[in-house]
Amino acid sequence: MHDAPPPEQVSTTNELARERNRAAAERTLNAWIGLCLSLIGFGVAFEQIGRRLGQQAVLKLVPANSTPMGIGFVGVGVVLLGLALVQHRLALRAIEQQDYVLLPIQTLNRWAVVTIVLAGVTGLGVTLLWP
Repeated sequence: MHDAPPPEQVSTTNELARERNRAAAERTLNAWIGLCLSLIGFGVAFEQIGRRLGQQAVLKLVPANSTPMGIGFVGVGVVLLGLALVQHRLALRAIEQQDYVLLPIQTLNRWAVVTIVLAGVTGLGVTLLWP
């Protein structure tokens, strides 16, 4: 005969905790997707509004070339979406481990927060200082 590993004991408390953490990871990903789509939509709208106002000779409130600002917001949205997908995959991989312990992904979270703050400050600065 051969030695078989002892059967795994499954605790319903642990499985419910894992399921709650999976649901929390899904909600977090949904929130990130909503934020990223808002940034992308804002970038497209900013570029379109700038283009329409730039075509009108009467209104010179917006510079004729608002494309870099729109592309910047779209780029930030896409980069944050990539960070969100990486964070979600790392969270699911950690949950699937047998010796699961919830550990924060601090470096990835810091990069996401810094990116959002920089996008906000840049947008505010451009809005206030653009002639």
